[in-house]
Amino acid sequence: MNDRDLGMRRDITRRDFVNGVSVAVGGALALPARLRAGGMTQAYAPEKAAGYYPPARTGLRGSHPGSFEAAHAARDGMRFDAAEDTGETYDLIVVGAGLSGLAAAYFFRKEAGPDARILILENHDDFGGHAKRNEFEHDGEVLLATGGTVYMVQADRYPLPAREMLEDIGVELDHPSSNMQRGMFRDLGLEPAVFFHEESFGKDVLVAGSVRRPTEEFLAETPLSESVRQDLRRLWNDRRDYLPGLSKAEKIQRLQRISYRDYLLDVVKVHPDVLPLVGGVWCLGADTSSAWFALYRGLPGFQGLGIPIPAESPALPEHGKNDVYFPAGNSDIARMIVRSLIPAALPAGSMTDIELQRTDYSTLDERRSPVRLRLNSAAVNVRHVGESPDLLSSDSRETDVTYVRDGKAYRVRGKGCVLACYHTMIPHLCPELPIKQKEALSLASRATQMYTNVLVRDWRAFEELGVSTISCPGAFYSAIRPRAPQTFGTHDPARSPADPIVVSLGDAGGILSWEPMVRGLRGGESIPPGTPVREQMRLVRQALLENSFEDFERRIREQMAQVLSPAGFDPARDIEAIMVNRWPHGYALATNTLFDPEWAPGEEPWKVASQPFGRISIANTDASGIDLTQTAFDEAHRAVGELLQMRHGWFPKV
Repeated sequence: MNDRDLGMRRDITRRDFVNGVSVAVGGALALPARLRAGGMTQAYAPEKAAGYYPPARTGLRGSHPGSFEAAHAARDGMRFDAAEDTGETYDLIVVGAGLSGLAAAYFFRKEAGPDARILILENHDDFGGHAKRNEFEHDGEVLLATGGTVYMVQADRYPLPAREMLEDIGVELDHPSSNMQRGMFRDLGLEPAVFFHEESFGKDVLVAGSVRRPTEEFLAETPLSESVRQDLRRLWNDRRDYLPGLSKAEKIQRLQRISYRDYLLDVVKVHPDVLPLVGGVWCLGADTSSAWFALYRGLPGFQGLGIPIPAESPALPEHGKNDVYFPAGNSDIARMIVRSLIPAALPAGSMTDIELQRTDYSTLDERRSPVRLRLNSAAVNVRHVGESPDLLSSDSRETDVTYVRDGKAYRVRGKGCVLACYHTMIPHLCPELPIKQKEALSLASRATQMYTNVLVRDWRAFEELGVSTISCPGAFYSAIRPRAPQTFGTHDPARSPADPIVVSLGDAGGILSWEPMVRGLRGGESIPPGTPVREQMRLVRQALLENSFEDFERRIREQMAQVLSPAGFDPARDIEAIMVNRWPHGYALATNTLFDPEWAPGEEPWKVASQPFGRISIANTDASGIDLTQTAFDEAHRAVGELLQMRHGWFPKV
């Protein structure tokens, strides 16, 4: 289809707003020419403008143009020694307004008192970090989606400080209206399907069913060769022991040191064409995930080894019983924390009462408020000022934080600072850190992610085809998923196929381990299998930033047209809005047994990296190496405790 047929010229919103100024979304902004060490005033305040509401912006979201250029300049050695002093002093400065940074502000205020002065600096145009809220409006109706962190894993098991915080701010973990209406599509007779597209399989075929535990009826309708069909049967159903002669402990050790890709090809000996049908493991490709991790995540090929799936595996039904979903994901939690810190930001009432209430961004950085949240402000330097303490004296130094806003550099002073930002950025922010700690910080790696949400005017095409989620092996986006309407208080989306719906493209977790997508982002160039995971993530991160919104829009329209047009879907007519939430630094990556050494206890890089340094403490999920909302809260609580402990003088030191 040509651009006209795809609707590339249709008048939908294709422009984003960076720092209050409309700019083309076609690519990353160059660093503003006026970015320099000094500035004149802080008059720039886009958040005060009428209509400033980032959740409703379309185009490139997540790490949007304007959010990362100053940080990259600092990383590349740009200095800001002559930044203008704002004259502000705070009890605490938090760098990063993700869930960990917001929680750090909450925990500090709880201990230090309601009059504690706190400044939160955030480089993006919105708070929440990966807990990103996407809002679509159609004919007066608001439809919600998540542009990042989707849910809380077993929130009832959170440590006490986090559970107390959630209760205090009014998060309704067990509200009866908090559900996903998961059975709606099934009740309408819609079922999952797989789309085999012509470029990879020789012809376009839509088949009801799944490549996971495929039925004979499903396999008979696919364009797969008989050898691939046979291997799929064997992979999911066979209980053969592929590691005979080894003890259980020896099998686990073997699985920890072989990639899932090599296990399938060299041990199970499946046809290479099976690999794209199985996919990656969580946020890792099959070549960068160990076979042990694949077993833990419930992937096939291990049924006959005599090794049960670990009890805490997300593949077990019990795992998800106490997971908590909200309509806009964990951004709903971020909103509640912000309201607790800055009550004017959202109306009073229960969580469900305010689900569709808009945050008043003009209140976030008010002079009269003890807590201030300053968006569009990228920290570029953090340092101590004052005399270093000796062993028997308390640390009376302060922290000096430089940030860039609208291309100008400013300095603020804090009695303490929590760095709730990416670990790999901290050595550039804080060059006075010990060398060993900076090296450990630099080892942190994050998976790349992308959440793509498309508003379509109705979902008749899905009804006509009789399908719900459509898997798309070999395609740029691995799936096309209409979002099940979720009732939550006043948020009650309509359920008729004639009504608008948000369709999400790609993996449900937004992960970019999908080889066809990686190849597409890199102009058709694949990454050689077995390339170390950190290097793979770097290459994908670079490619993700280099692709423009137009690149993504064209792929979205082409793929949706290819799959849905037989049922009357017209991308030029039916697509109303598009949000592409890209996260070059997404999930924190834990230890990878394929590439990482066995560190001695206490020498794990995340433990070395997260040590306090004077009046500076470090939070975020990087500090635990575990990508959970729980650990974001846990690390925030620890970081604040380290700062407050120092107030007790020399007693904790002896």
